[in-house]
Parts: sequence; structure tokens; C-alpha cells
Amino acid sequence: MTLLKNNGKPKEIVPERESSFGMSIIVLLLAIAVLLFGVVGLKLDPHMPILLSVTVLLIYSSYLHIPWNDMRDSICRSISESIEAILIICLIGVTVGTWMSSGTVPLVIYYGLQIFSPQWFLLSILLLCCIMSIVTGSSWTTVGTIGVAFMGVGIGLGIPVGLTAGAILCGAYFGDKQSPVSDTCNFAAAVSRGGLYEVVRAMIYTTGPSLVVSAVIFVVLGFRYGSGTADTSQIQAITSGLEASFNLTPVLLIPLILLLSMIIMKVPAIPTMIIASLLGASFTFVVQGQDIASCLKFMHTGYVSDTGVSVIDSLLTRGGLNSMTSTVMLMLFSLALAGCLERTGVMSKVIGKISNLTKNRVGLITTTLVMAMALSFFAADPYLAMLLPANAMGRNFDRQGIDRRVLGRTIQDGATVMAPLVPWGTNGIYCSLTLGVAVAEYAPYYLMGYATPIFAVICAITGFGVLYTKKPGKSDEVKDVAEA
Repeated sequence: MTLLKNNGKPKEIVPERESSFGMSIIVLLLAIAVLLFGVVGLKLDPHMPILLSVTVLLIYSSYLHIPWNDMRDSICRSISESIEAILIICLIGVTVGTWMSSGTVPLVIYYGLQIFSPQWFLLSILLLCCIMSIVTGSSWTTVGTIGVAFMGVGIGLGIPVGLTAGAILCGAYFGDKQSPVSDTCNFAAAVSRGGLYEVVRAMIYTTGPSLVVSAVIFVVLGFRYGSGTADTSQIQAITSGLEASFNLTPVLLIPLILLLSMIIMKVPAIPTMIIASLLGASFTFVVQGQDIASCLKFMHTGYVSDTGVSVIDSLLTRGGLNSMTSTVMLMLFSLALAGCLERTGVMSKVIGKISNLTKNRVGLITTTLVMAMALSFFAADPYLAMLLPANAMGRNFDRQGIDRRVLGRTIQDGATVMAPLVPWGTNGIYCSLTLGVAVAEYAPYYLMGYATPIFAVICAITGFGVLYTKKPGKSDEVKDVAEA
């Protein structure tokens, strides 16, 4: 052992222990047990359970004689690598607040409901729920507002409630997964370190075909029903309320068009969100006649709708910098956990034992997907189901030269879209209670939940949509990869 002089006094340095595979498994299972007990057993948000898991790993680091400075540096490094993603999430809250107050989101909803067709009921609600969840970034908001309205229309048309609920959820969770203003999308981009817009574009390879397949099947199923009378009074109440509360003009689509254009042109996310939020504030001032103080308030605390129509108020009361506090704290604790897992060597020891399963592209992507799906069921929380596979498999993606955006896409393919299928999870409980349909009743028709993982595996096998940070060589066993 080495002796150092510290103020003239000898100080013994205890050698650092190496984490063994057995101890790594025990510590990892203990950390996961803490998470499961908090989220599933106590039905808490994942913030405090994750913080307790961090504590478990800090105690283990003390057993390994890892200096606190090393653990602190690893935690700070993990957070600093995702600081851009955290700033983007804050700006998304600001943007959503101004887009609600300006009338941009209300206009999209208004136009969407105008194209609703009882004759093409299932396809209509699938597409409309896609639109709503993309512009709001929330599956829950979509399900709890226009989703409830569509359930009533479906009953009038004589369509089974499970089938109607399945179409609603396919659209709602498509947007939740694909929208750049969605919490889950931003979380996946942050923990995978794949970049927000990069992950959004990469997900098209799996989510796009899944939506098309779902749409075709719903069209076919829709031909068997529709003999009843549609009661569209709720939908008409929404459109009338929007007309009365906002000055709806096509010019309000400019912020949305500009945002999509900047995403396509690969403009960095932070400048894009700043421009989008300022445009929203400008239209709030010019088109809706709000004063400057109100515009700044909407950016900070969000927009509060007060139309008198409960469905509209629930749909539009969103956004603001403050609304992102919970998500930012969840990310900070999650990234701290990632730093602890890396420095203690727990995850590397465990992953080393399953290296044979992940030594090539197909095995790596499929294993990551299965891990996310399994955790989505057992942890009953999509955030945890994305966090742990991202931490476990990130380095393996780097070693094979597979871009981290594929990791971000894969954990979403296994976690987010599966969430409504977990009867004891928060998403399954919310969707079931809100729509008045048991999970088992809508599960056969929730086609996105099955199609997306299937297309993820197809992409892994064929190489279609698998993006690389370097050209794969013969040793990578991916000569047939179609780089995008």
C-alpha cells in the first residue's frame, strides 16, 4: 500500500477493488428492485426511486474504494454530455406555451376535425389522433380529449369499443413516439445521446411502416361496420369553441411550417426552438391581441385555456418553461444513475457475459429491443424501460460503429409503444379508465404495439435504416447494410 504525506501525516491509500460479475449482478438487481418497488409497488413517479438507486450504487462504490471525486466526475460527465438535450427540453416547454396561446396548435386541431369522416371512421381517428399527439407531444392529452369524443361517435356507428380504442391509441402513441415536443422522445434522445432531430428522423424507418400497416388494416376492418348513426355533437362543440376563442387564420401555420423546414434542413435544435417560440409569441401578440407581458408569461408558466368547454381547456392548457421541471429532474437523476453504473463497472461486467448475443448488428439491436420491451412490462414505466438498455448497450453500439440514433429509436420501439399494453402500468391504467375499455379488449387492435417491434427487427436483419458512424467492414458482418 502506498503512503502519502498529508500535512506531515502519513495517509494510507486503500487499493480500489474491481467489481466482480457476481457482485455486479447483485447490485444491479438491487438497484432495479428499488426502482420496481417505488414505481410499481408504491406507484410513485420514477424520480425518487431512481435517486435511491443512485444511492445504492454510491454505497457500492464506497465498498469498491472508489474515491468520491471519481464518482462525482463520472456523474457530472454523464450529465454534461446531455446538457444540450436538457436545454432543448426547456425550450420545448417555452415553444408549446406560445404555440398554444398564438393559435397555431388550436388551428391544426380545428383543421383536423374538419376533415373527420364517419364513412372512414377508423382511418379518420387514426390520422387525427396522430396529428393531435404530434402537435401537443402528448398521448395522454390526445386520449383524454378527442379520444373520448371519438369513443362516443364509434358507439353510435356500432363499432366495437375495443376496435375504436385501438385506432385512437395507435394514433396517439405514434405522435408521442415521433413528435419532437414529446417528453418520451426527448428522454430517449437524451439517454441514448443520439440527438433529438436525428432520433426523430431515424424512427421513421420503423414507425412509418407500422402506421401504414395499421391504417390499411383499419380501413379493411372499417368496411365491416358503420351502419349506425354518428353523433358528432362533441366534435362540433370543440370546433365551435375554438372558433369563439381564437382568431383562426392560415397565417398561424407559419411557425409549424418553419419548424418542419428547419428540421428537414438539419438546423441545430436549440436555434430552431428559439425561433419557433419567438414566432409563437409574436403571433400571440399580433394575431390574438395579447400584450407583451402575457406573451412572456405564456413562455414561462404556460398557456391556460379558459374557453368554458372542458375538452378544449384540457387539450390546450399546456406548455411553459415550468412544465418541463419534472422531465428535466428525471433526466438529471437518470444521467446520474448512468454515471454511477459506468464508473463502478457494474453494467460492463453484466454486458460482458452476454457479449455473444450482441457481437453483431442483429443481435445487438434485437437484444436492446427485447430488454426495453421486458422492462416496459416489469417496470411498468417507459422511462425506466428506455434508461437501462441505453446505459447497458450504448458502448456496444459505439464499438460496432452504429450511430446512437439507432439506439434511441430502438429503446422507443420497445418501450413507448408497448406502454398501453401493460395493464398495471400508468399508461395502461390511464388509457383503460379514460376510454372505458379494458386493456384486454383493445389490445388485439393496438396494432402499433406489435408492428413497430417487428419492423425494428426487420431493419436489424436487412440493415435498412441502420445508420453508421463509420463504414462497416467485413469484420462487422454488415456488408449488406443500406446506409441512410
